Amino acid sequence: MRAPLARMSLAAAFFPAFLAVPKPFTWAMPSLPSLLELFPPWLLAVPKKKTSHSRKAMRSANKGLKDKQNLVHCESCGSPKLAHNLCPKCYRELNVAWKAKNRSAEWMS
Repeated sequence: MRAPLARMSLAAAFFPAFLAVPKPFTWAMPSLPSLLELFPPWLLAVPKKKTSHSRKAMRSANKGLKDKQNLVHCESCGSPKLAHNLCPKCYRELNVAWKAKNRSAEWMS
């Protein structure tokens, strides 16, 4: 068996590493067998075929407006309204009355 020193060249064995001439700087790119090594796999997720108009329409067919299930009748006026909300008709009447009251209070002062 030979010692590991025998594998090294004679110059490398007796020449200190810090005295060795550094390699000159080059702008060379490292050789890549494929561009896929540069990018992660999720970055290249692209559909193979164009999605047709009919397929897009079929996908969005169930996104239509839904019917309201929480309609009730107002106890005071009887018009339809959403449950747990103010009746628009009654609110309008109250709003008109409040504004009239505020206007008359402004004129009095």
